[in-house]
Amino acid sequence: MKSNMRAVLSVVAGLAGAAPIISAPAFAADYPTRPIQVIVGFSAGGAMDATIRTVAPTLEKILGQPVVVINKPGAGGAVAWTDVARSKPDGYTLGSVNYPAISGVTASGGLPFDPLTSFTFLGNVMVDPGIIVVPAKSPYKDMKEVVAYLKDHPGGLSYGATGSTSLDGLTALAVASKANAKFRVVNFAGTPEAVTAALGGHIDALGLATSEVLPFLKDGSVRVLGVGGTERSPLLPDVPTFAEQGFPLPINASSRGLIAPAGTDPAIIKKLQDAVKQATQMPEYVERAKQVSQNVTYSTPEDVKSTVATQIDFLKTSLAK
Repeated sequence: MKSNMRAVLSVVAGLAGAAPIISAPAFAADYPTRPIQVIVGFSAGGAMDATIRTVAPTLEKILGQPVVVINKPGAGGAVAWTDVARSKPDGYTLGSVNYPAISGVTASGGLPFDPLTSFTFLGNVMVDPGIIVVPAKSPYKDMKEVVAYLKDHPGGLSYGATGSTSLDGLTALAVASKANAKFRVVNFAGTPEAVTAALGGHIDALGLATSEVLPFLKDGSVRVLGVGGTERSPLLPDVPTFAEQGFPLPINASSRGLIAPAGTDPAIIKKLQDAVKQATQMPEYVERAKQVSQNVTYSTPEDVKSTVATQIDFLKTSLAK
């Protein structure tokens, strides 16, 4: 009897030990079974928020579950990234990611962890060149005029940004580095607040992403002085690049996508990475993105991670100067 009991207990123990091995793949195979939330570290209405809200309906169709956007702005994205890093790695809490913002926050010591090891990158869905704009009534017509003034009057023009390590903030840093012309940077909680200040005449210039500016160009309220990238943007064909004007900037565009906490089941990660890539190939998303001035450009998870690592190294040196 004791021998039989020991045999039964042995079998039960064996099954208990095997349970996690059986349940984990089953869980991954069923994923997702409930809504997925994406934490965005910037204000509603900004470029990062718009990117996720534009791709979300297509991801919902691919994954078969709602994709809910949660805005948690603050500290140049660090508030949201910290939440994502600390969240349960079950595939139901994801984050938005954009470089150079995450690279800049990391290089400046704004994250209490290494994003290269705390996150799994899922792929990026678009590239958005940075631009510098001024109110339509401004006397400045291009970056050459602005740089000439700033060289004679360092800090003489105010410049709106959403953080020293966001795309707009780093664009100002790049201008200072490459053109030896320094703006007086004024940081705002989000893009809408910065735009309001510029249109109200409270700041002289403003950093934006290309996708954010078209409504203001249509109503004639702003003038674009320069655009990032090696070629002119198809959305702004008449605006010369910074490089054309003699100021090739090392960081001049934002690439945006999605991340998951490290430790997420590899099978779930594959589903999410495949979904992100598939979304960028679906005409419905490409057309929807076009309507809101977003240029769909897929970047692999490996390329995103590699670029972030390179930018972190570059910015650690640049920000220390």
